Amino acid sequence: MDDERLPWHRELWCRIQQRRAAGRLPHALLLSGPAGLGKGWFARRLARALLCERPDAEGEACGQCRSCRLFRAGSHPDFSVVQPEEDSKSIENDQPVGDAGGTGTKKKKSKAIKIEQIRDLCAFLGYTAQYGGYKIALLEPADRLNVNAANSLLKTLEEPPGNSLLLLVTAQPARLPATVRSRCQKIGFDPPAMVAAVPWLAARVQPGIEPETLLEVAGGAPLAALAQADSERWHRRRELFERYEQVLAGRADPIRAAESWTRGDLAENLRWLIGWHTDLIRLKMNSEPPRLSNPDLRPALQRWADQQTPRALFERLDAAVQLHALCTTTQVNAPLLLEAFLGDAVG
Repeated sequence: MDDERLPWHRELWCRIQQRRAAGRLPHALLLSGPAGLGKGWFARRLARALLCERPDAEGEACGQCRSCRLFRAGSHPDFSVVQPEEDSKSIENDQPVGDAGGTGTKKKKSKAIKIEQIRDLCAFLGYTAQYGGYKIALLEPADRLNVNAANSLLKTLEEPPGNSLLLLVTAQPARLPATVRSRCQKIGFDPPAMVAAVPWLAARVQPGIEPETLLEVAGGAPLAALAQADSERWHRRRELFERYEQVLAGRADPIRAAESWTRGDLAENLRWLIGWHTDLIRLKMNSEPPRLSNPDLRPALQRWADQQTPRALFERLDAAVQLHALCTTTQVNAPLLLEAFLGDAVG
């Protein structure tokens, strides 16, 4: 699937090829935009094409030459990928991990791109290309550069080696230092129009799942929508919503309901929870029917919104955001926190 040419990439691809044909391809490109748009796919497609020995008229890799075969096998000597590594120094013991007697936290190990990786990368770019063409490096996600790594990369961006290309991929460009961003040419990725996204998605989802709804829930990002199209995940979302609705109505025990929230991907479950509460505020604060992130749930969400004050809805959204942060960035007793959150909903 990595070889697939995504239809919403066509215009960006044409622009890059025009720059390439005019000899104006920069030494560093910053590919930025929301998650789920295929920025990493685009970066690999471009790298493969630039390294190809016989690209076609549209600048695409031939897929058959020695370079393409090596790239497909992940062993091309002139292409390097830099991704975050686990940083053991990020652990801080704030207090014991929560148990039945409390909700103490311990920070989880974070992942970062470290200075040692960037030094190795700079050395790689400084070598002569083994096949006489480009030396290409992909940093994904680039926003995970730590401070020292970013400073080290800056030197390479200011004085790039000969025929080298850096591809920085990120969904959160604001996390990159301004000095790094300013030395890259930006390629901005935006959610495609429905006319391009719906047919692509419809051909890949199971019957009975509406692609338009999936795209709305995924913020218009087709790859994120496709990931949610998995029947198990889609049904889990609906089940959690119905369980939460039962808790709010006093028809379900918060303690038993909390058990269902720990099944599957907890971080994803809690992102859905945040999305529902964000939609509740949209419904409460707009006189005209607003566009929702969860349009298929509008009737139930409207009932919830009608029963709550704006202050209560904002407080619940804050609580949901805090719950997500605690459960995804620290080691906590998630079931206990979920029980407290759901209990407060009917308290």
